[in-house]
Amino acid sequence: MSKLEIERKFLLKSLPAAMRGETPILQGYLAHDEHMEVRIRRYGNGHFLTVKEGGGLRRRETEVEISPQQFQALWPSTEGRRLEKVRALVACGAFQVEIDRYLGALAPLLVAEVEFSSVEESERFEKPDYLGREVTEDEAYKNLSLAMHGIPEGPASDYQICALPYLFRGGRLHLVLVTNSAQTRWIIPKGQPESDMSRQDVAVMEAMEEAGVIGCCLPGLRAPCRRKGEKTLYIYPLKVTTVLKKWPEMDWRKRAVLPLDKALKTISDPELSLCIQRLASRLLS
Repeated sequence: MSKLEIERKFLLKSLPAAMRGETPILQGYLAHDEHMEVRIRRYGNGHFLTVKEGGGLRRRETEVEISPQQFQALWPSTEGRRLEKVRALVACGAFQVEIDRYLGALAPLLVAEVEFSSVEESERFEKPDYLGREVTEDEAYKNLSLAMHGIPEGPASDYQICALPYLFRGGRLHLVLVTNSAQTRWIIPKGQPESDMSRQDVAVMEAMEEAGVIGCCLPGLRAPCRRKGEKTLYIYPLKVTTVLKKWPEMDWRKRAVLPLDKALKTISDPELSLCIQRLASRLLS
């Protein structure tokens, strides 16, 4: 079944009274690009495959029911792009508000969605007091983005994306470090978020440009590094497949491939070193 979906999304200030029903939802994303996403979802006892096209207020949704066996067969392909939540309903005049309470890594996020029959109707909607900031056009609060990146930490200017390039040599974990552009301290590749790129793609790009390594980010694995007085760093482990002899920033950065213990001592920022140590322990587990 295909339909045009006109929907507004809000953060919640508080849970409203008179909510009814609590339906568990488990969903993951099979594929996506800037215009379309393909997801599978277990909604209560039902299983569905959905294609959504477009973004913001108006989207086209095509959904078909699948069997539990088909859902289970496809589920492994959603690794790193999953979320879990519980949905309740509450009446708001002529409208029905869907309240989503996220679980796991996305707790305690609360989001509400309201569907309309037309854009004009959506514009006339007067939100109740329990609804907070509208996030309909905020890409960070799309379910796909939440599944991939977690709860937004704030504006893009408040954080940076880091790659943690790694490889194994002689059975030992090694990290690829670079110096800052002034060559005064050792760090890992990092850069600013890009509006038209996923965080993982930014990490891949920065690793190639600054450290001259090519690889891929591990699905679903990242770590925030919060430092007092500094921007939060989101660190994405990157499994190195190729170490380049020449790369874009080789003239103003040094590069080193070091065993984990030596790399941790070489990194200049002790808070960053601790964050990397914790993340490296997950690579070794």
